[in-house]
Amino acid sequence: MNYLISIIVPIYNVDKYLEECIESLRNQTYKNLEIILINDGSTDNSEQIFRHEAKQDNRIVFINKKNGGSASAKNEGLKIAKGDYIAFVDSDDFIELDMIEYMVNTIKKYNADIVQCKLRDYYTNTIAFKQQEINEKSMDVKEFLYLILKQWENGLFCNKLFKREVIENVFFKEGRCIDDEFFTYKCVINSKSIVTSNKIVYNYRMRKSGVMKSERSQKQILKDRVDYLYERYELVRKIYKDLDKSFLEHLLTYYLIISKDYYVDEKLLDYMKNNLKSIKGKIITSNIDIRIKMQILKFMITKSNKYIQSKNQLEEVTIDKDIWGCMEFKNSFFNPVIKIYYSISIYRYEKPRFYKRY
Repeated sequence: MNYLISIIVPIYNVDKYLEECIESLRNQTYKNLEIILINDGSTDNSEQIFRHEAKQDNRIVFINKKNGGSASAKNEGLKIAKGDYIAFVDSDDFIELDMIEYMVNTIKKYNADIVQCKLRDYYTNTIAFKQQEINEKSMDVKEFLYLILKQWENGLFCNKLFKREVIENVFFKEGRCIDDEFFTYKCVINSKSIVTSNKIVYNYRMRKSGVMKSERSQKQILKDRVDYLYERYELVRKIYKDLDKSFLEHLLTYYLIISKDYYVDEKLLDYMKNNLKSIKGKIITSNIDIRIKMQILKFMITKSNKYIQSKNQLEEVTIDKDIWGCMEFKNSFFNPVIKIYYSISIYRYEKPRFYKRY
């Protein structure tokens, strides 16, 4: 079957990179495409570029909308997408010319609902990674949900092709600085099978974003993390009870890390404590790592103003490597002991995925 593939591209002030992005979509070896360009109120030459591209290719559909953020732009794309399968590409990135063809063939081969491939961090004048022997693995939902805790790439959406049915009624949460985590795991839960592949198909452009480095944005990023970690735990544990411990340990570990972040304030600390109070009984009775449990209970009973004053005094927390989640370092570097300090957050060591977008 020659599936129709919808590719949704949110656009905001990326005229420097937009043509390369669109050309990588237009020149795909797989031709049955619907390329949906959503202009989110750009003030540069982006509109001129995609209008020119649309004249060259009748598969391009574009919408101009008032600026509302990347999530709102992608939601507009979801509302009009007609494809049997749906993919997302950020407008400053570009994809390999065989990406869609490979993903469609993999979907057919395994009769999967979602296929995930590898991405490369793309810097100016970067040397392309050499593709290793391609390996594919089919897994069920529980297996993949557990992988989301172990490696940050599993929580992204730009490296995936989604069957339309698993994405129905799932939208991006608007008004957030980060939106992958609020979206991807829900699609995974709606699926039956996922295939992962190490084939590199997506080029993720690494560039500076002054807006995302502002204090306001950094605080919003922390709030977003607090919310998605709690929401994800609540949903996953209700559906997959045997994943309760892993997701609870991951939630509590990250709450401890967030509590020590440079940008955290009393308001956010109180908000985190309210979330934790709703699952206090679960925390106390669970068989999670006792050191994590004791640190969380200590955090919950310490007044937020006092906690901020003594952030640098938090004791060492030993964390099982199985719950590192996004804390997988490059070159497979693992350290089972994390010292959580006032001036250094583990998030500083993550790939800057969530600090890049507008």
